Amino acid sequence: MGITFGDLFSIAMGNKIAPYPFQIHLAEESWPDIVKIPTGMGKTAGIILGWLYKRLQGDRHTPRRLVYCLPMRVLVEQTADNAHTWVDNLVNANVISENERPAISVLMGGEIDKDWDRYPERQAILIGTQDQLLSRALNRGYTMSRFRWPIHFGLLNNDCIWVMDEVQLMGAGLTTTTQIQAFRDSLGTVYPVHSIWMSATFEKNWLNTVDFASTSENLSEHSLSAADTKNKAVSKLLGAKKTLQKAKVPADNEKK
Repeated sequence: MGITFGDLFSIAMGNKIAPYPFQIHLAEESWPDIVKIPTGMGKTAGIILGWLYKRLQGDRHTPRRLVYCLPMRVLVEQTADNAHTWVDNLVNANVISENERPAISVLMGGEIDKDWDRYPERQAILIGTQDQLLSRALNRGYTMSRFRWPIHFGLLNNDCIWVMDEVQLMGAGLTTTTQIQAFRDSLGTVYPVHSIWMSATFEKNWLNTVDFASTSENLSEHSLSAADTKNKAVSKLLGAKKTLQKAKVPADNEKK
């Protein structure tokens, strides 16, 4: 396929936005372990569209399932809406054929795609809250039949790239993700599984669990480069002024 990531990104965004240098790096270079990018810069677009681009290019180091793990329902809804829009734009522009279209499934309380596992050979994007995704990866899937636990366990621990976003909000879920990855690394999997932890404020020592501490010291980190800070759009976002104004709300003892 001859399309560049810049063209794919622009089409996905409605032919309005060009990718930032850090997003191009995510799409064209090896997957990092940590992504430390300021809020509002487009980490989600960089990851999802980077994964799509690599899959279209036949990158053998990019698994067929993208698992996007989030701490809150509202973030799941927002991410899923964006993913659907981007994929629809690419399909409508014939960048992705209907046969190549990845299935997008949501897993959160009250909205569970129960049939995402029916076609394990297809590429897929799974977007969900950490309780739903991590319980399945632990072979104890919430809100599902225990007879299907092993299916989800197998699919979520093979041929996947796991993305943990807003990790500063994950609590115990964060240490769970590092321990699971440590078990995958030590026990082995049939197909590769790679984990990426993302946050605007990230410290490597957050990943120092008992079986992952030695690994966390050598994790690769991706952040804004000099090319990003020289980019006009990026520098505008980084230098944006935020005005604070005292709200005109009376104190309780002043209410009429």
